[in-house]
Amino acid sequence: MDASVTAAWLLPDQASEHTRRLYAAIRRDEVEPQAPNAWQWECANILANGVRSGRIPASAVEGLWSVLDAIRHRVELHDLAPAQHKAVLAVAIDAGVSLYDAGYLWLAKSLNLPLATFDEHLIQAAPHAGVKLFDISTL
Repeated sequence: MDASVTAAWLLPDQASEHTRRLYAAIRRDEVEPQAPNAWQWECANILANGVRSGRIPASAVEGLWSVLDAIRHRVELHDLAPAQHKAVLAVAIDAGVSLYDAGYLWLAKSLNLPLATFDEHLIQAAPHAGVKLFDISTL
């Protein structure tokens, strides 16, 4: 799961019935999301950018941090070993995505799991990288 999915729980204008069902499934431990360790930094950055852009009032950050914290404890975060960084770099170059996005692609492929994302670059790059996409509408 990448940070674009998490954004749906942090930014009110991103929420949908499907994202609410995914959030509930994760909270009930019916779905076990996996993410590279950078996911938590990207999620915190969503909050920071949301406040700076005016999408989130600063007074809401504490409550949204609690939402993020509740999910963070259910996401299995993966630290990539230095030897894996070269492989992630190759994915970034081959797929034409950022190194951060390549980390999601590389991890999904390595774990043989579909990737949950709303990021158009990742959606387009996933087939090229041999990664299936997770269809949240099935929840």
